[in-house]
Amino acid sequence: MIASKSGKKTGESRNLSSWKRGMISLRGVSQNNLKGFDIDLPLGKLIVVTGPSGSGKSSLAFQTLYAEGQRRYIETFSPYTRQFFDRMDKPNVKDVHGIPPSIAIEQGNNVRTTRSTVGTLTGINDYLKILFPHVADPYCPRCEDIILQDSPDSVLEFVNSKLLEKSILVCFRVPVPEGMESDEIFRFLSSQGYLRIAVGDKIYRTDEPDKFCKEIKSSFVIVIQDRIKISKSKKIRSRAYEAIESAFTIGKGKILIIEQDFSNEWSFSKGLHCEKCELTIKEPTAGLFSFNNPIGACPECRGFGRTLGIDLIRALPDQELSISEGVVKPFQGERGAECQEDLIACAKIKGIDIDLPFTKLTKSEKEWVLFGEKGDPEANWQIGLWYGVQGFFSWLERKAYKMHVRVFLSRYRSYTTCPSCRGSRLKPDALNFRIAKLNLSEIWQLPVSELLQIWGEGPGDKFSHKGKIDRTAEIMWEEVHSRLKYLNRVGLGYLSLDRSARSLSGGEMQRVHLTTCLGASLVNTLFVLDEPSIGLHPRDTDQLINVMRDLRDAGNTVLVVEHEESVIRASDQLVDIGPGRGEEGGRLVFQGSPETRHQTAESLTLEYLSGAKEIKEPKKKRRILKSKGLKIRGAKENNLKDLDVDIPLKVFVCVTGVSGSGKSTLIHDVLYRNLMRMRGEVTEEPPGKVKSISGHKDINEVILVDQSPLSRNPRSTPVVYVGAFEFIRKLFAEIPEALEAGHLPGFFSFNSGAGRCGRCWGNGYEKVEMQFLSDIFVKCVECEGKRYTPQVLNFKLEGKSIHEILELTVDSAISFFSLINNKKAQKVVMFLNHLTEVGLGYLRLGQPLNTLSGGESQRIKLVGHLLKKKKKKKEDKGDLLLFDEPTTGLHFDDINILLKAFQKLVDNGHSVLVIEHNSDVIKCADYIIDLGPEGGDEGGNIVATGSPNEIRENKESYTGYFLGEKIIKNKRPKRKKINNKNSNEISIRGARENNLKDLTLNIPHEKFTVITGLSGSGKSTLAFDVLFAEGQRRFLDSMSAYARQFVQQMERPDVDQVDGLPPTVAIEQRVSRGGGKSTVSTVTEIYHFLRLLYSKVGTQFCTKCDTAVEKKSISSISTLVHSELKKCKAKLLAPIVRGRKGFHTDTAEWALRQGISHFYVNGFLVKTDGFQKLERYKEHTIDAVVAQLDKNSSSKEISKSIDAALKFGKGTAKLLKPSGQSMVLSSEMSCPNCGEAYEELDPRLFSYNSPHGWCLDCRGYGYIATIQPDYDKHDSIISAELDEERRMTKSKQVEKEVCSTCNGARINEIARNVRIGEKSINYLCSLSVIKAIEEINKMNFKGVDKVIARDIVKEIHQRMTFLDEVGLGYLGLDRSATTLSGGESQRIRLASQLGSNLRGVLYVLDEPTIGLHPRDNDKLLETLLKLRDLGNSLVVVEHDDATISRSDHLIDLGPGAGNEGGEIVYEGGLRLTKQKPTKRIQSATVRSLTEKISHPINGSRRGLPKNNSKGWINIKGANANNLNDLEVNIPIGRLTVLTGVSGSGKSSFMRGVLKPAFDAKLNQKNNKNTIKTWKSIKGAEQFSAVYEVDQTPIGKTSRSTPATYVKVFDEIRKLFSIVPESRVRGYEPGHFSFNTAGGRCEECGGNGQIKLEMNFLPTTWVQCEECKGARYNTATLEIFLNGKNIADVMNMSVSDACEFFKSHPKIITTLELLRDTGLGYLSLGQPSTTLSGGEAQRIKLVAEIRKGQSRTRNAIMKGKTGKNANLYLIEEPTIGLHQSDVVNLIGVLHALVDEGHTVVVIEHNLSVMAEADFMIDMGPEAGPRGGTITAKGTPEIIAKSKKSETAKFLKETLKF
Repeated sequence: MIASKSGKKTGESRNLSSWKRGMISLRGVSQNNLKGFDIDLPLGKLIVVTGPSGSGKSSLAFQTLYAEGQRRYIETFSPYTRQFFDRMDKPNVKDVHGIPPSIAIEQGNNVRTTRSTVGTLTGINDYLKILFPHVADPYCPRCEDIILQDSPDSVLEFVNSKLLEKSILVCFRVPVPEGMESDEIFRFLSSQGYLRIAVGDKIYRTDEPDKFCKEIKSSFVIVIQDRIKISKSKKIRSRAYEAIESAFTIGKGKILIIEQDFSNEWSFSKGLHCEKCELTIKEPTAGLFSFNNPIGACPECRGFGRTLGIDLIRALPDQELSISEGVVKPFQGERGAECQEDLIACAKIKGIDIDLPFTKLTKSEKEWVLFGEKGDPEANWQIGLWYGVQGFFSWLERKAYKMHVRVFLSRYRSYTTCPSCRGSRLKPDALNFRIAKLNLSEIWQLPVSELLQIWGEGPGDKFSHKGKIDRTAEIMWEEVHSRLKYLNRVGLGYLSLDRSARSLSGGEMQRVHLTTCLGASLVNTLFVLDEPSIGLHPRDTDQLINVMRDLRDAGNTVLVVEHEESVIRASDQLVDIGPGRGEEGGRLVFQGSPETRHQTAESLTLEYLSGAKEIKEPKKKRRILKSKGLKIRGAKENNLKDLDVDIPLKVFVCVTGVSGSGKSTLIHDVLYRNLMRMRGEVTEEPPGKVKSISGHKDINEVILVDQSPLSRNPRSTPVVYVGAFEFIRKLFAEIPEALEAGHLPGFFSFNSGAGRCGRCWGNGYEKVEMQFLSDIFVKCVECEGKRYTPQVLNFKLEGKSIHEILELTVDSAISFFSLINNKKAQKVVMFLNHLTEVGLGYLRLGQPLNTLSGGESQRIKLVGHLLKKKKKKKEDKGDLLLFDEPTTGLHFDDINILLKAFQKLVDNGHSVLVIEHNSDVIKCADYIIDLGPEGGDEGGNIVATGSPNEIRENKESYTGYFLGEKIIKNKRPKRKKINNKNSNEISIRGARENNLKDLTLNIPHEKFTVITGLSGSGKSTLAFDVLFAEGQRRFLDSMSAYARQFVQQMERPDVDQVDGLPPTVAIEQRVSRGGGKSTVSTVTEIYHFLRLLYSKVGTQFCTKCDTAVEKKSISSISTLVHSELKKCKAKLLAPIVRGRKGFHTDTAEWALRQGISHFYVNGFLVKTDGFQKLERYKEHTIDAVVAQLDKNSSSKEISKSIDAALKFGKGTAKLLKPSGQSMVLSSEMSCPNCGEAYEELDPRLFSYNSPHGWCLDCRGYGYIATIQPDYDKHDSIISAELDEERRMTKSKQVEKEVCSTCNGARINEIARNVRIGEKSINYLCSLSVIKAIEEINKMNFKGVDKVIARDIVKEIHQRMTFLDEVGLGYLGLDRSATTLSGGESQRIRLASQLGSNLRGVLYVLDEPTIGLHPRDNDKLLETLLKLRDLGNSLVVVEHDDATISRSDHLIDLGPGAGNEGGEIVYEGGLRLTKQKPTKRIQSATVRSLTEKISHPINGSRRGLPKNNSKGWINIKGANANNLNDLEVNIPIGRLTVLTGVSGSGKSSFMRGVLKPAFDAKLNQKNNKNTIKTWKSIKGAEQFSAVYEVDQTPIGKTSRSTPATYVKVFDEIRKLFSIVPESRVRGYEPGHFSFNTAGGRCEECGGNGQIKLEMNFLPTTWVQCEECKGARYNTATLEIFLNGKNIADVMNMSVSDACEFFKSHPKIITTLELLRDTGLGYLSLGQPSTTLSGGEAQRIKLVAEIRKGQSRTRNAIMKGKTGKNANLYLIEEPTIGLHQSDVVNLIGVLHALVDEGHTVVVIEHNLSVMAEADFMIDMGPEAGPRGGTITAKGTPEIIAKSKKSETAKFLKETLKF
């Protein structure tokens, strides 16, 4: 809790009972116009938020609830990932408690790429791509027959049924090298081990080449594997099976069965091979069926399905014509006459009716006309076959060098279907596979409703020929089916999966997203929906309600902004915001059940629901004049069925029909676009197909009125839009004082002229770029938000300034201007009256239009239209106004107002045409056109036309039914209670990821669950690869497609089903502690926010005078520029962009409008005209070139240029000299004493990772290496600097000294002289976390600075206080991350992740207790339990006994590791008794908890050397970090354990003192300039070497493996090289390396994978097809050692390898060490990049032990005696080890000591402590309060210590 200034805790006094009861609790909600109310919303309910338009619904739902829930969850992502998500503004609310992660399903469609489709948005495509490889049938692309794959079983069945009692030869083919003689071939085959071959109809032995006298002309020979006489005996069957299987293996999947007399021959293939066509097709993989993957995407169109080329449809403009009538237009001229003759002739031969209209031809006949016969068009033409219209254009393309041909082709060129894939988007290989005889492209193109009929409930009998379908295929089938059903249920059955997402309407897109969220199966999530009923016919609304209920019943909270009556009545709770609109709204007027009979005077919603108010149908309808109307004939666009329809004019017409029936197609595509085209207007999209439209001469203008924003900037306001502001300005100009001063109306404009504020340019506010936070807008400090200069505000009209008038509401303004006796004032009243007529009287005159809702925008557009017509004379012709669902976002009362406006428009002589589903609007229409009867292909017909009464009487009309239906008020069907047994559990079924053995288990919600087991048993696989991966994948799948493309998408784990899974957050182990520049403040992001704070509200002090900089006059700047221009000419620049990411094309457009012709972009001169996009995610600096000046420039020109530059640069400009030097000019930042100018403060100024901020001498390290980089050895300075950074990061402390320039502050002088309250940023960072909190609390901000600093300080405070809560308050903010202990690093990560204060989240933690002292462990457990009690679920992978005993639920995996693990050996609550477990319990965890180890394991401890003898290492004056001038003694030849609370100084001593001291002594280093962290050391001379084993990674590429690191791979390669076959072939050990040429697979370079890259698509790694991931070439893999080739050996686990190499001492010794340290489950060839920190450390331990043993052995062999002992320094080797493995590790440590070595271990594991010969306990606390020795001696002595924090825990362990 953050302390307030008075010292009280501001949050504890609040009543939090509501959110603890399962509520989302909001206090003081003040976003936008909301009036600071409190509200509690129940979790797990369907809540509807409603109210009049502009009342504040979206402010509550989206800008408060969604923004906070989304922001908190996104905060748990990495900083890199967060930058790709939309920044969510922190809402204006005092407190939010109990909010779950939130997902918004909004209106609108922001998708711009055609790569996104309905299939990709819903995830159906992802499931289909997995399903197809499992169940699709392969078809031959030539003969189109199904391809059946063979297997040894199927071949054996064939020979037993067809060739019983016959002798056969089982054979395979072997390729013969070209040009090889027969005897050479025989010798070659013999050397390969092949004994017999078949040539012709005879058999020859390969060891008798002299008996073969002919020449082998074939490119292959047939090798005989075996000769067998087939019989029913088991022995013969077994022999035949073995021969067939071997032949398949050696013959690469193909074999021959030949009768012995060579009379018959049969070929079989394991692969996808068509015997008829001798064609092999590609094996199916998931990537092959994705157009977003380079493996599957068509290479020509890259998966878009379209290319820029010839549009064949354009060549057939009138498809009602037949072939004979000339349907192909280009064939009708002289150039194409021959082609017309060819087409007619070939069509007759083909049997196609040439007199039938093209539209009536079958699909295959149309394709034949367009594309011709299969094969090459040129070849077809030569043999008289039809080459297609495509072939004609292909021929012309070859002549495109001729101008007239290019002109001809341009008529038919556009973005069109890709000719290569024909729009399928996929490679031809993918189309060879079919489900239900449909390839994937055909499935995508079917409507969802039709696809559902084909799909059915399950695979069923569709794949009976394949045998049993695997469980994965069944799950994929079910997932596709459920999503198809959801799409159909929300009224989208007419869509196809291939429908481009960009073509969807806002309502369709929202319902597609709703389907996606349902499919994701998330729980504990807040879904916020924005009017999902938009675009839905009343018939489909009930389905939508059921879908939202499903989402709720799955365990989510569904909050819907909605006005649809049926949705409101179906809700569990209604929240009504009102009572009015705008400033008159923003209050909570009702909250409760929509069934309530209670009415409030303020709730308009309840009045309409109760029937007190209603929208009445007009008593009299207008007469329809048939003579005047639009006549549409033959409309055929999309699904319209050759439609003829009449639309009457000068009446109110409503077009309705079910979703997808063709309404928008008819009105937008056919009517509007064709009318615009007829009037010579240009439309973005081509008009829809129609024969004719007549009657358009009876209308004046065609106007499409939608709900798009009226303006994107704040300059446009209601008073400006309706034209009233012009008259208001004129009124002000007529004031006597204004007339006397000579001011014109333009003086009173805030958009231009001298009257507007020069600082904010009339905006009234300034944007403050907040970089890591959302940008904020603050009142302009100069005009205080009033937009004008003080001179303008002095002029008063009837006592009010122009600013005060702009602050009036429309209603107030009408009252004000009505009292002024002036025609201009009456004009203003007339304009404003129209706003009140459409219900907008509550708007302020100066309210920016970009803040209005969609409904408000639409009504203002109506006003604009009404006003425009008032200016014109009365005409007979009226306008045609088109509206597409105008009731979107409108309350019942708003609809009532809108309808009155419509009726007024019609009364004024206009025609109103509305697409609408709202029954209240439909019943008020004069004429209705009802389309249907269904959506998609079943729509596109006229169902009914006429008045509402005529529609009601039509039995076939769904609209008529709902118009005639009597709505029963306050009544809705009761919902069945859902009894979901698993609602409080995460249910996992069939988990098979990695080594998991088809696990089925349940994990309780809101509990503390521990997953434990032996190392390698599958714990992390279950927790991270299944739970976390699936939880985060589902959440991200529910987000926008744009955001998803930047986040590393998790692959779907191999699991059948996961239900009840909430959004997940992973807190994993991190191996790296960061680079040399990483500090506590940077890794926690505190420093990012401090930089932002200092750059926005800090005060710059002069580096020379130590005086605060201040404003400088323009005249003094001009004088300085004049003096500089006398020396040389210069360019005057204005800084526009400072280190901001983005394309910045909008900046160039702005510059062009300002008359700026050139930019300096990142130092390069660039023209603003034709400006190209910059790299989006790279920081850019842009300066505008304002003027080029020299000594001849006039004073007026210089002053004017400086004034412009300072305005553009917001007070800062630059003078760029020809030499490249620049001088800063600042009107805001100049020293009053010396005149030194400074640039505007920027966060980069404080970054020591950037040249803009770092100290030039130490380059941001704070220290300087004694040896500088040699720049001559590098190609460039950058190369030298990178090398320096690597060296500095890895260098030892003795090689560094504190930078004398910045004194370790890291930043430059300018940055060090920026202060807040006399405190610099480097001073703050030098403090501990606790002290820094105190300093932050002392900071006092006022005015604008207070607004800017508010959110930044909150972020800093939150991070600091949580660090303090997890016990890290002692850490200095500038403490290097490389010096942190493992425990400190882990808790920093916890602090940064757990500060989000979320509810309903699943936190997955990976051994959070690593590096923690038992005392600190207890503190951490309390923190985690507190997190659980907030309503979250915790899954912790852990071995720690204390953590396991505090868990609510335990899952123990085993019984072994690797392939012997992956099973559940214990599950449930941990209730341990003193009774021994039964035999059935396999749990090693339960055994270790119940059967405690007796220490010491060997029965006794080693005695300690005598004091002051040579048996001790003695170090004096140890002073690294927090060590207090310690003297430390360590016994030689003993096991010593360093322990103590986290941060007490253990790592500082071992890594900062002991290791460097030994290195200096053993290597005799004595550098005077280096820092020594000790005074003296004794005893080091008794050692030959020191080995440090830490947790840094052991390799950065997949080429590094455990086998290579511990050097056993060298010995293994030697063994393979001495195999007889290797000797024959001359293979050396190097031949068996996958890192060098020779034996490795050259296709993939020994990687086993190949990198695929394609423009627009992500880089993909695929298994190498040549070696199938084995890394080696075929010849190498033919060498076997005891039945295993080199790839087999590398895939072995360490445990299996121990058995395999048991007779090879050089290998087995190392492998047994690996096994004994708990790594028996690792494979020898596992990439090092996949190892955890603990695994890497234990591999290092083995490597160092073997290195030390080898060194000692070599010394003894050379006769060297004396100092052959080694010192081993090991840091927390038990990380990641189960207690059973700890016992083995202890054995390894004892064995080392028994060999005469000395082992020093930092450890918190009590079992290791209890085994020590000697212990050093450090403390008593952490940080400055640590650094001393609290106890030393044997474990028994430590356990008795009263000062030691370790004692009480160790005492318990020593009891057993």
